[in-house]
Amino acid sequence: MLRAAVIVGVVAVLASVSSAAPVLEGRMTDSSSFDPPTQVHLALGDTAGASMVVSWITTNASAGHVYYGTSKDKLNTRVEQLADAERYTFQSTYGEHYVSGLIHHAKIPNLAPLTKYYYRCGADGFGYSDVFSFTTPPVVGTSKFIFSVIGDLGQTANSSSTIEHIKSDPTTNLTVIVGDLSYADSAERTTPTRNCTQRRWDSWGELVEHVFANQPLMTLPGNHEIEQEGPPPATQEKFLAYQKRFRMPWKESGATNGNLYYSFEVGPVHFIMLNSYMDFDKGSQQYEWLLQDLKKVDRSVTPWLFASMHAPWYNSNVFHHNEPEETGMRAAMEDIMFKHNVDAIFSGHVHAYERMFPVYKNKTNPEAPTYLNIGDAGNREGPAYLYFPQPKWSAYREPAFGHGRVEIFNATHAHWTWHKNLNSEATVSDDVWLVRNAAIPSSPYKHGLTPLFGRTFDGFAPYKSF
Repeated sequence: MLRAAVIVGVVAVLASVSSAAPVLEGRMTDSSSFDPPTQVHLALGDTAGASMVVSWITTNASAGHVYYGTSKDKLNTRVEQLADAERYTFQSTYGEHYVSGLIHHAKIPNLAPLTKYYYRCGADGFGYSDVFSFTTPPVVGTSKFIFSVIGDLGQTANSSSTIEHIKSDPTTNLTVIVGDLSYADSAERTTPTRNCTQRRWDSWGELVEHVFANQPLMTLPGNHEIEQEGPPPATQEKFLAYQKRFRMPWKESGATNGNLYYSFEVGPVHFIMLNSYMDFDKGSQQYEWLLQDLKKVDRSVTPWLFASMHAPWYNSNVFHHNEPEETGMRAAMEDIMFKHNVDAIFSGHVHAYERMFPVYKNKTNPEAPTYLNIGDAGNREGPAYLYFPQPKWSAYREPAFGHGRVEIFNATHAHWTWHKNLNSEATVSDDVWLVRNAAIPSSPYKHGLTPLFGRTFDGFAPYKSF
């Protein structure tokens, strides 16, 4: 196929459903019991996008539920938690003893595709959230779908610009974050090692709520989610906050390590979410899971196959160049990604945008995946400006903040755009067609044409005509 022009964790609370009419107290006046949800966010609740997980945090309200419906004024269906929420404790090597709020997860099942739902979460006697809404994704196997991709978000003014740009696009109903979310592990730089300040997770959750309470956020862990602070022996469980605060469909996709790696499907796409910071060598749990997941993909149903991990396999920036997680994972997995005709691979870690030509074993190859490095969403460490001389496999690179957008038109054509943050506006600075062969979904193109990269591909008309 010609590819391009161009989880140790908390088991989320499942839920039962009732249709009893709700009595919502809303903003209560009794301050002694007032404990409404904060940091509300969504994730797909299964591998096919037919359910939605609602996550939120309260101070003391251990019980909780979600009311939802297709009318803002008729939230008539109630989803109950099957277990109390839970806290986690983080003892910093350098003094901070943090106890989280109570973290809730509830799943809304059996949702209709391409339907707008309204919901609010909370608990009787403690108060409820505002009413949020989301639009469900298309049925697996349908052709059209649009989503955003970001990495290394953080919580700066640049971070805010990026998520506002995503929010302002009414056509996107899902965002993929390829790791490094809150940067809670780098809030204090005066200590011998990076001091984890877990309160930064709370401020991050509040920062992104207005976006990701209204569209699902599908994420994977980066190096800043490890949070195993201090010299050996480290005192904290790896990925502790990440595992507790999010609920991805890991169990539904056959994984056994919580949110650390998993897959899901939406419309015409099969997404694979991998972990650069746990064992990925041949024979490891993650590697064997990946093999089985790739074998299960039916390209006649989901013709597009995308993979993501935090540390990029190809990178011409001086920063994070050829780190062990990058070269090691590539050595272990590049062959099977190529064999199974993965169309594109998204990564972060490097705080600059870079798009590669289709590349395999350091050589351009039209049958290989297109690599897209998108670790430029706005983190506090700033853009990575230093580059090596541009390799032949590097198509476009720019050290600026922004976000990516993928618009899939059908089984053969998808349009990638990278939107740079420029004076608070999202300006398209790079765009390219990804083109594949639907007639032989699991095979590459063999027509011998030279791939072109740019605003059109192979003479095709602008994307709006598809």
